[in-house]
Amino acid sequence: MTMGEDNTNRPGLRRLRSLLVPLFAAAAVATGLAAVLAPRQEIGWFAYAPLSNQTFTSDTIVLMDSGARTGYLLIAVGLLTLAFWLGYRLGLRRKAAS
Repeated sequence: MTMGEDNTNRPGLRRLRSLLVPLFAAAAVATGLAAVLAPRQEIGWFAYAPLSNQTFTSDTIVLMDSGARTGYLLIAVGLLTLAFWLGYRLGLRRKAAS
């Protein structure tokens, strides 16, 4: 390579760069799914209603720990990145065809 020569337009390097974004996005989705589906320790929850002298319990209340929230965030970021990348690639293809 001589001084001033630009090697950023090599076909192999271009293909590698075009595959890095979807690979990282797919890895983010897979990591997020692993974080969400990881087994967790169950916790108990109850509330005391002092005016009625009855204990309230509910099976419909869902508490998420930080691991699950991080997993859902990774899934969302990964899917949004994949959607953006796909739209960008389709736009490039449409622009090249016209």
